Amino acid sequence: ITLSRSSKTLVMCCAAYEMKRLGQVNKPMIVGLKANVHEIAQTFRTAYPNARILYPGKEDFTPKKRVKIFNDIKNNSWDAVILTHDQFGKIPQSPEIQQQIFQAELDSVEENLEVLRSQGRDISRMMLRGLEIRKQNLEVKLSKLADHIKNRTDDVVDFRLMGIDHLFVDESHQFKNLMFTTRHDRVAGLGNPEGSQRALNMLFALRTIQERNGKDLGATFLSGTTISNSLTELYLLFKYLRPKALEKQGINSFDAWAAVFAKKST
Repeated sequence: ITLSRSSKTLVMCCAAYEMKRLGQVNKPMIVGLKANVHEIAQTFRTAYPNARILYPGKEDFTPKKRVKIFNDIKNNSWDAVILTHDQFGKIPQSPEIQQQIFQAELDSVEENLEVLRSQGRDISRMMLRGLEIRKQNLEVKLSKLADHIKNRTDDVVDFRLMGIDHLFVDESHQFKNLMFTTRHDRVAGLGNPEGSQRALNMLFALRTIQERNGKDLGATFLSGTTISNSLTELYLLFKYLRPKALEKQGINSFDAWAAVFAKKST
């Protein structure tokens, strides 16, 4: 669907409120660019003057005040919580969810290493080294998470405890740099397989919601430039939003997806 900026904002606000009113969601969250969130909050209040909206400003999100905001999100039944992309990125994510995701990524890397090593002399040394480094990095992250889970206290409010059950992600292309695993090394615009922390945080949040409802539901991405320059961007949209559908088709990596949906050409 193609909409103007203001129309897109109104549709997003109406969708959040009506889903809540109809009992389809309990606590929706809208995340948008810092330049746009004021307009989103204003549109929501204009459309629904009696709605209970949590819209913290920059001064409410200092390190000292942040914990109070996180508790406010958790302890109240909001019609919508509206945050900037940066504020959203500061929400602690469930270490158990992080563990699951990093373990799945490590399994994929190990599978790719096994395939490359079985190819003997035909393998790309650079690709092999890249996968070995990724494996080491993932093992370190998993080790740190295991320590964190073992030693954590119970007073940290993370995303899973907040009860958010639907995310509206405005300008969702800002989260396109999600990590992925591949054995290809000559694909135009492949991007960085390590991804970005911003995208990783989004994946943690989406998997938290998807795990809770047991379905590929819980997120609406809105963007005027869904795909800009890379084939992986299309795959990563499915990785974010349709994990169970991909799993059902036995697709657990970019290479498996590309083997079905992409055609090689020079």
